[in-house]
Amino acid sequence: MSATLPDDSINSFEYQDYTILIVDDNPTNLNVLVDYLEEYGFEIMIAKSGEIGLKRVKVTKPDIILLDVMMPGIDGFETCRQLKANEETRDIPIIFMTALDNVEDKVRGFELGAVDYVTKPIEQKEVLARINTHLSIRDLTYKLRAKIDELTQTRQDLVQSEKMASLGRLVAGFAHELNTPLGIAVGSASSLQDNSNAINQLLEQDEVDEDELVDTLDSINKAAHLTLSNLKRATNLVKSFKRTAVDQVSEEVRIFEVKEVIQDTITTLHNRFKTTDIDISVNCPNDLKVKSLPGALEQILTNLLMNSLIHGFNEGIDAGLININVQMKGEDLHLDYSDTGKGIAQEDVAKIFEPFFTTYRAHGGSGLGMYICYNLVTSQLQGTIKCENLAGKGVKFSISYPIKENEPQA
Repeated sequence: MSATLPDDSINSFEYQDYTILIVDDNPTNLNVLVDYLEEYGFEIMIAKSGEIGLKRVKVTKPDIILLDVMMPGIDGFETCRQLKANEETRDIPIIFMTALDNVEDKVRGFELGAVDYVTKPIEQKEVLARINTHLSIRDLTYKLRAKIDELTQTRQDLVQSEKMASLGRLVAGFAHELNTPLGIAVGSASSLQDNSNAINQLLEQDEVDEDELVDTLDSINKAAHLTLSNLKRATNLVKSFKRTAVDQVSEEVRIFEVKEVIQDTITTLHNRFKTTDIDISVNCPNDLKVKSLPGALEQILTNLLMNSLIHGFNEGIDAGLININVQMKGEDLHLDYSDTGKGIAQEDVAKIFEPFFTTYRAHGGSGLGMYICYNLVTSQLQGTIKCENLAGKGVKFSISYPIKENEPQA
């Protein structure tokens, strides 16, 4: 419910959902404020000292507090300090009531967390107007926080959705890639079986044709070699897919070889690049091991590579170079990614990380790839990412993020 400034007519239902705590040791002030505010439907709690006020708040959280400054025992300033120090009560708006009018006291109150002052003798309409203002601000703040939480959850959902979409593309590419070596291995195994049967027939003859036997054994040897090499390729594909698939959906920090993650990512996208003349060059120390989030790095590289393929090398441009350079600088991992594609218009560089910004919407671009890269780098990896147009020679992304525990190189 949002508070609205009342007119001269009293509406007892206007504020019936709000509770006010009035802390004042003066019975006359209490009675005047209670009678006036109750007419507008407020539920009133009273306390004649700071100690009692603190106890009241522990039982029932008011929506706003009117707090006298000059009280025996715990004064208003100390009461305010304790309320603001408590996580459960620090967001309750506090309006000081005081006869003090010097600037130093007012500044002290604001520094302690008060939102406003009213000066004694109290003007009832002024008090109501200030209460209304700060209840409205509080309600708007709650709505804003709820919207921020909703947007944060939406962002997390988008990231997760993109991860699963990426995993789906990975599965499809993996299945296609795996089909080739397995198909060759099956064909070779069939040839092995045929040649094995041929040898058995030769051995069953009274006189074995040695030349024919040698040729058949040679064919068996070639088929066995072909079968073995393709089964090894299939095994490597499975290992690469397993690492990538696990990392794509995992937020687990672990020690990994950076170059291995990069190569695995490239391998899983091989099916998308093999029909092009795009060369991918990786410059990364073979022994560079870090403790970080391999899944985040996989996702970032996947999006960058797909961004190059879809945006940089399209509309007749299917040849060029992608460079991936990685090095440690102090405690930070630096990754420079560039391609020699079409590049990006200079006026679009500043917008490339905005959600849903895309120059390829007519062809199905979602505008989420670079946005998700930005969030993975800045939120999950606590790093930075920037984009640079290479003046007609492509585009460059520079990524840097801290590695808390870097594995010593051998």
